[in-house]
Amino acid sequence: MGFLNGFFKTDVGQLERDKNVKGLIKALKNKDKDIRWNSARALGKIGDKKALKPLIEALKDDYVNVRCNAARSIGMINDDEAVEPLIKTLKDENWHVKARAAESLGEIGSGKAVEPLIEVLKDKEIRKDVAIALGKIGDKRALKPLIKALKINDFTFQNASIEALGMIGDDDAVEPLVNALQDEDMSVRRHAAAALGKIGDEKALKPLLETLNGEKWHVRLQMEEAVKDIQKKTIAHEIASSD
Repeated sequence: MGFLNGFFKTDVGQLERDKNVKGLIKALKNKDKDIRWNSARALGKIGDKKALKPLIEALKDDYVNVRCNAARSIGMINDDEAVEPLIKTLKDENWHVKARAAESLGEIGSGKAVEPLIEVLKDKEIRKDVAIALGKIGDKRALKPLIKALKINDFTFQNASIEALGMIGDDDAVEPLVNALQDEDMSVRRHAAAALGKIGDEKALKPLLETLNGEKWHVRLQMEEAVKDIQKKTIAHEIASSD
């Protein structure tokens, strides 16, 4: 029966298989909330920009799963037109929706989202998602608030902030990350080593080498990997400089 099943109910799965964007956009207005959220999800997987405005409109849906899937799918379509609506969605009443909005802002990577994301780093429900989004955008304006986050007693937020600092890759983060090698939480120490490896500043070599001998094996492996990464980058820089 095409996109309708035997009970005259919209078959989202068939619409998705057919890449029927027009039908899925229409389904976003269906009275059945399950059809709406499944349609929002499917439109993201297809990635057609014709779905962008209807998905932005779906950010206002009464049902949380529709808003959540719309926010995620918008990031998959990846268009700057969605930045402002997603920034507004950072204030949604549901934390899942806010987190997906932050995630999508990170995927889009617009500098316009940096200050609004920094503002919601104080939101305990989504701050780890926000930190990763800031890392993906890679704007140096996020350095100070992310470095400040390393002092907050929440290892999941600390680890997300450390990962973000590694993504940004600025030398100003090296000293705070070296200090994090002494954190009491081994996951924080491991994330700090990985971030230092990504940044590749040779100032981190000595602290890493001094720390790794007394570490648990899985933290030590990450530190050894970071040392190798820094050494490779140092050699590559020296070769480039001599040319």
